[in-house]
Amino acid sequence: MFAETSAALAGLALIAVELIRSVPALLRVQRTGTSDGVSGMSLGVLAGTGLGWLALALLVQSWWVLAANMLWIVIHAVLCREVARTDTRKRREIVLAGAGSAAALAVATIGARFFMPVRDALGLMLGVSTLFYAVPAAYEGLVSASTRGLSLLSLGVNTLEGSIYFLAGIAVLKIAEAGDPVFGFAFFGVVSIASNGVRFVRVAYRRMKGLDQAWPRAAAPVAAAQP
Repeated sequence: MFAETSAALAGLALIAVELIRSVPALLRVQRTGTSDGVSGMSLGVLAGTGLGWLALALLVQSWWVLAANMLWIVIHAVLCREVARTDTRKRREIVLAGAGSAAALAVATIGARFFMPVRDALGLMLGVSTLFYAVPAAYEGLVSASTRGLSLLSLGVNTLEGSIYFLAGIAVLKIAEAGDPVFGFAFFGVVSIASNGVRFVRVAYRRMKGLDQAWPRAAAPVAAAQP
């Protein structure tokens, strides 16, 4: 009974975290009309591997993770559309990275299947794929001249979500029926904590200093010429 209650609480927390992290990220882009600091490549990789995460949740019988991922996929699709509207370059990145990551994940998983069980093969490939999401996301968030498109709340909750996935992956939180360690969950958790943590620090600093409130120089009104 305790294990079932623990699994239910952890699962409900994961779904709540999914909403709290995904919705503010979407609303931030919609409200500001910009995707500054948001990586199109990162969004594309996440979109392309989404079905893989659903499949992994099914294989390990983690129904709470499955529900959370289904919710995330819907919100993420809308976020991709909104970001694509703000930047032509990012639109291309989303499409190309999405198609490429989906194809690469399928081929790599099939290949790894000859050496290990399909669940382990899929978990391994999804774990590796998180690097292709996290590194571009961290890079864009750190080098972008503005971070107006990034939600501070979303980044903070992403770090918390990474912690939940890590604890689930090492079987501390029992949110999978089998209760076994899941490499894909654990690795995703570690990478997510690192990627979102550094961006959280930069965005928090810029918000405290008011650096994202000013318009870029190119967008500022041109002063009237003096006589």
